[in-house]
Amino acid sequence: MTFKRPYSAGLAVLTAGLFAATAAYAEPTVNKGDNAWMLTSTVLVLLMTIPGLALFYGGLVRSKNMLSVLAQVFYTVCIVTILWALFGYSLAFTGGSDFIGGFSKAFLMGVTTDSKAATFSVDANISELIYVCFQMTFAAITPALIVGAFAERMKFSAVALFIPLWVTLIYFPIAHMVWYWAGPDAISDAVKALAAAGDAAAKAAAQAKLDEVNADAGWVSRKARSTSPAAPWCTSTRESPGWLARC
Repeated sequence: MTFKRPYSAGLAVLTAGLFAATAAYAEPTVNKGDNAWMLTSTVLVLLMTIPGLALFYGGLVRSKNMLSVLAQVFYTVCIVTILWALFGYSLAFTGGSDFIGGFSKAFLMGVTTDSKAATFSVDANISELIYVCFQMTFAAITPALIVGAFAERMKFSAVALFIPLWVTLIYFPIAHMVWYWAGPDAISDAVKALAAAGDAAAKAAAQAKLDEVNADAGWVSRKARSTSPAAPWCTSTRESPGWLARC
């Protein structure tokens, strides 16, 4: 009595395992080191604002106005933080028009501990909650810098009205125009789908998808990539992170 070695079954299992490993590798991952560094950067930018910027501007004014300047900077950080969570992040970093985003992530809708945010490198994502906090600190420090321009010249009530209007009408649209795009992973996937397309219909569909992904960006971001030598996509990876030089 003889037994046949299950070569075919073993090869099938091995092939399935290789495909599964390839799919798992292709999925964008979140590196703990990236998250840790982004959290550190977030804390540093926040400390630049309070107490850093508040004490700096407070030291430039007369002693009787120092408390007023401290209050204005602290109010700026607080109100911008609230507006960012309510609708600022959604207006800046979701699809909409060329100049402003939408309200699909208002009140941080859909932002969870498992959601990811794209970076400027392929297959290198970070936690979206950390990304929200990181961008929030820049949204807060930008109008706080303006406080130095009108220190000792504006009442607190005027500042309380000016800051929310300025970030809503100026900062959020500019942040969307400059920084919002679909991300390198979406563009890379669309490019790979176009390269793998066989017939003319598949190529047309893949090209339409690539055009859609490239169009999903702010006005300045799209214009910058459309005029770059490597447009319309980037090929940056962790091993070759110089995406600005090629995209």
